[in-house]
Amino acid sequence: MNDEEDISSEIESFRDLCGLQTRDENSRHRFLESLGSTLKSWTNRAKENGFQSFISDILPCILRLSLRSPFSDIRESCSALLIAVKEQGIKVPRPVYKGPSTFISSKEIIPMDTDDEQVLSLLVESFLLSGRVTNINSLMAFHPQYLEYFLRTEYFMFKGEGPLPFDWRCYIAIMAASRHRCRYLVQLYELEFLKRQGKKSWLQGLKMVPAKLRALYEINTILAHQPWLISSTHIEKLLKGQDNWSLSELIQAIVILIHIHSLCSFVYGSGITPEIDRDGGHTFKPPSLSDTQSGSIEGDDGPVNGVHSRSCMNELVEKMKEVKAEHDALMETTQEELFEQFEKVESGEVGTGKDKVTSCDETPQPGIARYLENASFGYSDFANRDESMKISTFKVQDYSWEEHGFSLINRLYPDIGQMLDDKFGCAINLTYHTLGRVENVDTSAFRMATWNYIHLVFGIYHDDYLYTEVNKLLERSYKKYIKVVACYPERVSIDDYLGFMPDLTHSEKVHINLLFLESRLQAELLYALRAIMKYMT
Repeated sequence: MNDEEDISSEIESFRDLCGLQTRDENSRHRFLESLGSTLKSWTNRAKENGFQSFISDILPCILRLSLRSPFSDIRESCSALLIAVKEQGIKVPRPVYKGPSTFISSKEIIPMDTDDEQVLSLLVESFLLSGRVTNINSLMAFHPQYLEYFLRTEYFMFKGEGPLPFDWRCYIAIMAASRHRCRYLVQLYELEFLKRQGKKSWLQGLKMVPAKLRALYEINTILAHQPWLISSTHIEKLLKGQDNWSLSELIQAIVILIHIHSLCSFVYGSGITPEIDRDGGHTFKPPSLSDTQSGSIEGDDGPVNGVHSRSCMNELVEKMKEVKAEHDALMETTQEELFEQFEKVESGEVGTGKDKVTSCDETPQPGIARYLENASFGYSDFANRDESMKISTFKVQDYSWEEHGFSLINRLYPDIGQMLDDKFGCAINLTYHTLGRVENVDTSAFRMATWNYIHLVFGIYHDDYLYTEVNKLLERSYKKYIKVVACYPERVSIDDYLGFMPDLTHSEKVHINLLFLESRLQAELLYALRAIMKYMT
């Protein structure tokens, strides 16, 4: 082996250790010392032999650790290493973005050295589980109660007990993220796939994977965009015949697909930036005078556009009080009237009256296209569905999460049902009793209207809800934002984010995106579980 191949091999081995995933300070200290001497050796050999690209390959990982590790010793040591390498005349990278979101000022993000012990503990836990604090988890740290449930559920899904091999789980996540062109998640799970000893050839595209895995593409496509089309026939096709799935394998695969589809909504809805050490997250070019950090917002804490007026929020508070006072009307409203309200909101607010299918006509990036089949298939307004297909509204009284879905999924995929239920409950019940700068507010009616409106855009009807509340509590710009984030998240813009309810804080807008994530997840899951139940009976 020549010197160039030797360094290449060492760097490949180093990637697996780059997370420094240990809680023990002495172990980290020994590793950091070893890292320093090894990097010095690599640097000298690279300069002598003229193959500095190998060193440049590992420096982004060190840059990430210098900025995004919850352990101060790692941050300080890696920062010192970058300075030492730079002094040797080798270019070092810098981050392209100032923080984990282009929508939220880095000054408002929870810092890695936070004084909040609960949050710091969760950041450490996130780091130890995956070797990094992802940009997703950095934003979720606004709401530590939720982050705790999220970390536990995601760990179980990808690294806990279950019939699917670990590399398959990661590849299924790649397939799911590709439906929404989510390069951020595709890159993360490609990295995780290789860590799990997945075959590199599979990353060349769907044509390289086993037929059994490739067979998921149809339900992946349907669940991501038009989940009401899923049927027992799709389930039967996967469970029978050559290269068939077992029921326990399929339910785990479906949970991963749906989890990632919903996570795409959070990624786009919150303006998540690329991870520092992945493509697009760092650059070796020096900053220029015109460098604006790719549009990242840098402002003060408080309402997202700096408006401090309470008038809009006070108006919403009064409307919520009115809605609460009118709850008795639910008892006096017939089921026919309730359903008419639902259909009125559905056709008037959700339906565009234009094209039935909002196709994904954007040409996917090369790194995404290889994982896509039927790339043009996209969201269709449920209100404009093809009547010839006789697809009726999904009525929760006939199949609900609480009475039907929870028990079925817990039987087929033990423990995941409770984890999902805890996560649903946390997202919808989470409150700090504030709306922007207005305090001591009961926001339950607003949260429920948001949750049920997302279900509505996916054709799900709750027979115990007054849908007139949707129009009273949700302004049009907010409804537009909900629909874009939930149905075609790859189209979300910073104007969409800033345009709705500008008096809300960034923390509150992140909470809203968590509501989107969980409500969408539950909607897709209900359709999938109902199809499985019909197959089983």
